[in-house]
Amino acid sequence: MELGISRDELNIISMNVILHAGNARDLNMSVLDMLAENDKNYIAIEEKINSAKKELNEAHKFQTDMIQLEANDKEVPFSVLLIHAQDTLMTITSEVLMTEKMVKIFKNKED
Repeated sequence: MELGISRDELNIISMNVILHAGNARDLNMSVLDMLAENDKNYIAIEEKINSAKKELNEAHKFQTDMIQLEANDKEVPFSVLLIHAQDTLMTITSEVLMTEKMVKIFKNKED
């Protein structure tokens, strides 16, 4: 198996995953704050959720590029930073999904 990515490139990819996932978390927390403050501006809430999902998609693209390297028999070095990045992405993806469900619950309670 030949080396598919350098440690520096892997660190850059990992940091991009963390950056975009973190942006998604900030947007998601803003939605949760709006719900907690009983802000019923569902248009703004939906825009923030959509923006969070776009950030998650960007993070996922970086992760997918690296996974494809390994799938194509290229060596990807072990990295604790990468593990952290993937964990962050997975956790925040779950948070955004839960927030989407909460928004639906809030809307249904109003109707």
